[in-house]
Amino acid sequence: MTSIISAFAPESDVRRSLNHRVLRWQARLEGAGPDGAIPWIIATVLFVGFAGLALARWRSLELGAEFAAWTQGIWLLTEGEEPLVSITQRSVFEGQFSIIMWPIAQIARFVPAGPLLLVLQSAALALGVVPLWRIARSILELGVETALTISIAYGFQPQLHNLNLAEFHPEALALPALMWAYLFSQREQWVRFGLAVAFALTTRSDLGLVVIGLGTLLAVDGKQRAGRLTAAGGALWAVLALLVFQADLAGGEFVYADAFEDYGDGPVSVLWGMLTNPGQVLGDFVAEENFGRLILLFAPWLFLPVLRLRFQLPLVLFGAFGFVAAIPPGRFGTPQQDVAALAFLPIAASFALWTVGRRSVQRVFVNGRLLAGVLFASVAFFLFAAGSSLYNEPWTWGARSTNDADVLAAIDSVDPSLSVAAFERALPGLAERVELREFDASQPVFYTRNPVFDVDVVIIDEDDEQWSELGRTTFEQAAAGLGFRATDQFGSIRVYRLETDS
Repeated sequence: MTSIISAFAPESDVRRSLNHRVLRWQARLEGAGPDGAIPWIIATVLFVGFAGLALARWRSLELGAEFAAWTQGIWLLTEGEEPLVSITQRSVFEGQFSIIMWPIAQIARFVPAGPLLLVLQSAALALGVVPLWRIARSILELGVETALTISIAYGFQPQLHNLNLAEFHPEALALPALMWAYLFSQREQWVRFGLAVAFALTTRSDLGLVVIGLGTLLAVDGKQRAGRLTAAGGALWAVLALLVFQADLAGGEFVYADAFEDYGDGPVSVLWGMLTNPGQVLGDFVAEENFGRLILLFAPWLFLPVLRLRFQLPLVLFGAFGFVAAIPPGRFGTPQQDVAALAFLPIAASFALWTVGRRSVQRVFVNGRLLAGVLFASVAFFLFAAGSSLYNEPWTWGARSTNDADVLAAIDSVDPSLSVAAFERALPGLAERVELREFDASQPVFYTRNPVFDVDVVIIDEDDEQWSELGRTTFEQAAAGLGFRATDQFGSIRVYRLETDS
């Protein structure tokens, strides 16, 4: 801490006095008690912030179809129903084979599913600071000021905040597990290591690619047997989950066909297409949006991870396929594709600081100017690129407008037993039912082709900017022709119900 102060303050009696006081506090923080408590305190602060921001977006009805799909899948599991999500027309396990959703569903029997998913995701992202602190302090023996700098920089990563705000992604739950797995490998606690890896794999099928890289990293570090077993386990899981389990749920089809359609329509043809078209692969890999993602991942750490390239091994396969795949970005981009980077780049930065540090009797101390630079870069890129940047006024989130109240009133007016089609903002509030579909106002609805009307209730927002004159006209004609009648009006929100003979 004194070195950080020295980086900013000129030599003076005031600085010497301040350094003296800081040294006394630093000595206290170096003790076993504070060393055990500090990371949990930081994690708690991060959790409160992350959860508050995520729940504020949920309260303001800013979540959409993707979040509603996960919520509906969880609800179906709690009801003992087949987890076939009507919004996506596929099983909740099909898209990523996230078997972690089953135990989450058991918790959702007692608490609302939507907030539960957001809170669990925020908790996982916040917990990553605990193994990171342990690596810095017990493995690398870095001073407390360096460990604090690393922990603070971790909490300011813009892509970490964007992942927290990007609805719900089960792979986010794997982030602390991957970091703990590396910590356990350094301590040679192999049972705990295996459990952490197994937990990470339950969140997403292709995280097997990350585990292959982790095994390679262990082998490079000299843990040959553990590395080979880890890489083999990751490869086995990737093959079984991607090509057997998910394909079975999808009726024998390759579930990622849309993302790699430029290369082929199946896993073999995709790989062959990549091998025979290296120029196209390179072009997709170095696309401008991918370069921007790399900047947001490395720059907050002052590019220090580049000094420890071996820690990029867990990112290589997973990141390469993620960069090449055609994945539609959401409001906050595709931060779910950066889970492995968010886990291992902070570790790489910690090792880089250890490399340039100065060894004392018990600890490794790092130049204060370098630590100040890391802090400055992390805060600067947070302000520049994080969805929860102060420039986006996150303190105003969570307020409800008159339109929000109208949406909630429309949701409450629909019996949970009825099937519904609704515009995106209303979907999460309607997710706890068997049949739910998204109504897209930008698409004309024709009388002869109207799957959106295969429900009991349709909810529209008349002020939706996506409405076109043709879209509104065809909707009214199709609704009337199929027996739907406008029964409720809440501001600009109109509810149409199917008239039945009774």
